[in-house]
Amino acid sequence: MSKLSVTLKNKLSQKLLITPQMKQSLNILQLPMFELSQEINSILEENPVLDEIEKKEDLAEDDVNVDSYIEELKKVDWESYFDEDDEFKYYIKEDEDVNFEKFVSKKPNLYEHLLFQLNISGLKGDDYRIGEYIIGNLTENGYFRLDIDTSAKELGVSKEHFLQVLKKIQGFDPSGIASRNLKECLNIQLKDFEVSDEDLSYINVILDKYEAELINGDYERIYKGLGIDKDYFDYLMGLIKKVDPKPGLKFNYETVYVIPDVYVFKKDDVLEVKLNEEYIPSIKLNSYYIKLIKSEGLDEKTKEYVEEKVKNALWILKSLNQRKKAILRVVETIVKHQRHFFLYGDRKLKPLKLKDVSAETNLHESTISRVTSNKYLACEYGVYEIKSFFVKGIETTDGTMSVEAIKDLIKEIIDNEDKKKPYSDEKIVEILSKKGIKIARRTVAKYRDELGIPSTSKRKQR
Repeated sequence: MSKLSVTLKNKLSQKLLITPQMKQSLNILQLPMFELSQEINSILEENPVLDEIEKKEDLAEDDVNVDSYIEELKKVDWESYFDEDDEFKYYIKEDEDVNFEKFVSKKPNLYEHLLFQLNISGLKGDDYRIGEYIIGNLTENGYFRLDIDTSAKELGVSKEHFLQVLKKIQGFDPSGIASRNLKECLNIQLKDFEVSDEDLSYINVILDKYEAELINGDYERIYKGLGIDKDYFDYLMGLIKKVDPKPGLKFNYETVYVIPDVYVFKKDDVLEVKLNEEYIPSIKLNSYYIKLIKSEGLDEKTKEYVEEKVKNALWILKSLNQRKKAILRVVETIVKHQRHFFLYGDRKLKPLKLKDVSAETNLHESTISRVTSNKYLACEYGVYEIKSFFVKGIETTDGTMSVEAIKDLIKEIIDNEDKKKPYSDEKIVEILSKKGIKIARRTVAKYRDELGIPSTSKRKQR
């Protein structure tokens, strides 16, 4: 029988420990502007080493004294706090030539939310005009209740054309928007949930034939009438309860204002990015406490306390300056890639990924994610969440192409086909492949369906 024994072994391993200072730095990086101003005000109350700069003269007077003491600190073990130049103050420049009142910074209502999606959808000409008409005539709950024939006649387009655009708008967020009735609203949302055709079929029968039973809660009669067991019926009811019967109502709120973190200005064909620091105070180190560290008469406990506060203050100033540089670098890169949008407003966004911005700015993707999280950008076309400028794309032989651009190509191919011999989805895949775009047949079918274009058999003219 073997005996148990206790031994000591050395094991070498590496662990990433996030210090309180690193946590604070990450927090400062991802805070939106207004919350950051509140955080800085709290820090100013807690740390006596930091002072708010009331006027430019205060900064100039103290700079000479602070500079000399900082040089002394650099001679000891404080190098990590000074790996950047001019990191011992955070100063907000005054932009007297900028009129910030021209920017509206509020949460978008349903109309604005849908209009933004329409502007970047790629719809043009009559398609855009129909889309704008549909969006402008939605009910408070997000339904399109107008007569289709009358609407098409009013716009001078065919009923088929109007329905094609309506289906495109129904693909916008929120799911179920622009539906003509409750059944269509539920079906659109359930398809987005990837509910099976069989489940959808049963749900539609329930909605069509058992409305009274649903209202009265006579569920037994429903599942027996359908010839299904109670467990499956409960599953179907669970799917129905997942959908929102009033998708537009979530936008019916009191106006909630957001404060943009960044402004993009257009002067002729030049785009300029400015950080919004209107509510953030300028802060600096208090020279008295820096001098106090070098004092010979200071007892050890007090010196330790002051040193800790000074180190904390330096770290905060460093984090604030790094946040400013990171946001400007990221947004300037986004503006560079989406230049067409910022110049003209109604054009499609180009494909853009976090890794693309990471490659240009030399910032990690996680840093870019924090920089853009819960932050807003204001330009002359409105206020947008910065993350909304990251757009998915598909790789082609000529580079990355946006999904909307590929949809435009599919629509163009179908518009130019022989109506007596319309292209199959497989043929469209072949045509796109010759243009250097490799996508699956099911993807073509999906995009065609989102464009409101019927299948080959339904497009065929006899």
